[in-house]
Amino acid sequence: MAIAPLAAASLRVGPHGLAVSEQLVLASLRAWARARMAGDDPRELIRPGLTHISSKPVASVFVALMEHIERDAVRAMEVHCVACGGYSHDEQRVVLACGVARIAPDVALQLLRPLVATPETPVLLARTLNVALSKAGFPLPVRMWDDEPSVSATVH
Repeated sequence: MAIAPLAAASLRVGPHGLAVSEQLVLASLRAWARARMAGDDPRELIRPGLTHISSKPVASVFVALMEHIERDAVRAMEVHCVACGGYSHDEQRVVLACGVARIAPDVALQLLRPLVATPETPVLLARTLNVALSKAGFPLPVRMWDDEPSVSATVH
């Protein structure tokens, strides 16, 4: 059984102002990178944790997203330590791409293009992760900038 979004909100990851859903993606990304650096299988760390906090679909889609990013990487990603209050550009790219993938897949493609050779599949996975997080009670905000911000978008 997943814990409630309110309980997850007590865990602070990354810079101030991130939604709980963004923190879940960021913490999972950082835990994935840390496990790789330690020579451990990140899937065995991420799946149970994300399943407990959110849902099995969220965990499965996140793992698929990270596996694809790793297989198709054009360079090593800059990822901060799990407890770091900062937010690297690469971490921002992944988290923001997950947030905008549902309404602006072209923006998500642009965000992921510097990280992977073919960003189309990661964008589809980011969109699926977005939907799964919403169904689990952790909706990702859309952080876009525009001359006229959309009513449904959070301006970042």
